[in-house]
Amino acid sequence: MDTLISARRVVIGPHGQVLTDGAVLVRNGVIADTGPRHDVESRAPASILRHDYPEGTLLPGLVDAHVHLVLDAGPDPVAALREADDATVAEGIAEHALGLLNAGPWGPGLLPLKGWSVSL
Repeated sequence: MDTLISARRVVIGPHGQVLTDGAVLVRNGVIADTGPRHDVESRAPASILRHDYPEGTLLPGLVDAHVHLVLDAGPDPVAALREADDATVAEGIAEHALGLLNAGPWGPGLLPLKGWSVSL
């Protein structure tokens, strides 16, 4: 589905240029255009799905790929971590880090980790 997302600020490029009143056009799940809202809107179909965040900041293309190797998927992962001994925690970290390294270019989002939580 195509979507036009607009916000007060859009941070673009490797040097963090900030556009005021910017927009991002997404076509088939891929960023197709970014720029000043008026310009991007003029290149989008009138019937496109729109989301506007008048006080928001968009970071198009940012992928948050950090992981939590020691938190389980239970109801209280912090308590479970507190209850585990150091050797068990270290073994779990090593096992899951190796699993992530072996996941290849598709990354942690597609890797099942035996009940351990991977946060994207």
